[in-house]
Amino acid sequence: MYDKAKYIKRQEATKKEIKKILDEFIPTLVVSPEEIEKYLGGINGFYQYSLLNQICATHEFYGMYGKMPEGVWATFYQFKNKHGRKIKKSQRGCHMVRPQKFTYEVVNQETGESELKEGLTFKPFVVFDLSQTTGGEPLEDNNRITGNSSMTESEIDEVIKKHWKLIITDYELTHGATNTKDYIELSYHENTTINSRISTRIHEIAHIKLNHLDREVSRPIAELEAESVAFMVTTMLGLKNEKSRLYIANWNGLDAREAVKERSQLLIKTAQEIVELLGIDQ
Repeated sequence: MYDKAKYIKRQEATKKEIKKILDEFIPTLVVSPEEIEKYLGGINGFYQYSLLNQICATHEFYGMYGKMPEGVWATFYQFKNKHGRKIKKSQRGCHMVRPQKFTYEVVNQETGESELKEGLTFKPFVVFDLSQTTGGEPLEDNNRITGNSSMTESEIDEVIKKHWKLIITDYELTHGATNTKDYIELSYHENTTINSRISTRIHEIAHIKLNHLDREVSRPIAELEAESVAFMVTTMLGLKNEKSRLYIANWNGLDAREAVKERSQLLIKTAQEIVELLGIDQ
């Protein structure tokens, strides 16, 4: 028998657990190369679920089972009706959230008149990982992001050129990289690896996406944010990126690390946007 009071109580408890993940775990993840590799290295594709949702569900799954999921998430009904698969016995679902609008009444204390306003909250829902299901047709792993990590440097450049002017200059004249809202300028030493060159492109796109040109933000914070995004993206692509890994791991500026943590959800969203911009999650 449906018990509304118990349902509401469970929902509120779930919201608290999700909020704890968002407030405590996610800020730590974006400045930890080990956690980024652990939780983003197995992302199979975004499908209808955001990267942030998938990280939260993966974190919950690992906490329950002590192992990483396969990374293909769906609801009970999606597995059943679309793929003919059943949930294995004794399997517990993980939680994601979707935004939900609500209305509330505001009373003007002077006139006594009331006005309805809209607010936004989040509503938890349950998903299962492919490893928790059985039967039905095997699910082909067509959307795996890392399956397209063979994308060449020139192909990435073609995507960049659709949005910004790309300038590659002589290393002897210009060291490093710069960007504006209109162009990205790059220069490399002849011994720079392809992975490092791809990472630098993503790093400069992150600067633009994170609005570092207009925000009043210190260079250490801006660089750490862009490097974190670059490492998340290259990790999802399956590319070894030792440059970003060492940069993030060896960063000792406590103030910058704390500032970056405060924008952790935005950094994860930006990493997803860049993967989608490159057309890799297709």
